[in-house]
Amino acid sequence: MEQLRVREHRESGIVVLAVSGELDVATGPQLDCHLAALTTAGHNHVILNAADLAFCDACGLAVLLRGHTRARAQHGWLRLVAAHPRVRRVLAITALTRQLPVFDTVADAIADMTVGSPPSVTSPHHAASLS
Repeated sequence: MEQLRVREHRESGIVVLAVSGELDVATGPQLDCHLAALTTAGHNHVILNAADLAFCDACGLAVLLRGHTRARAQHGWLRLVAAHPRVRRVLAITALTRQLPVFDTVADAIADMTVGSPPSVTSPHHAASLS
């Protein structure tokens, strides 16, 4: 089991979390707490850069969905960026890409921003994640 590492920075006023390692039953609570703290602090627009996330199990998916749900409750969103093909496949199989859009880059996720609205379902980046 590989440790989960989370690095946080801001880009264009958006919180970007770069995660690496494995997101699973053992490491999920760490990310869940981080996402909850962000929402509590009023940061309800979060991009999770998953380029270095090697593995995500069902518990990890639940953490992502809870983060998304908390952000939506505050009129925000959680977006995934650069998810590994294995992670994208699990998201697609579970139909979570309908709720958690996956973009190729942080810039793509920011560019698709519409104030107060979820990302466009017809976005080419989002549509690519559905296939």
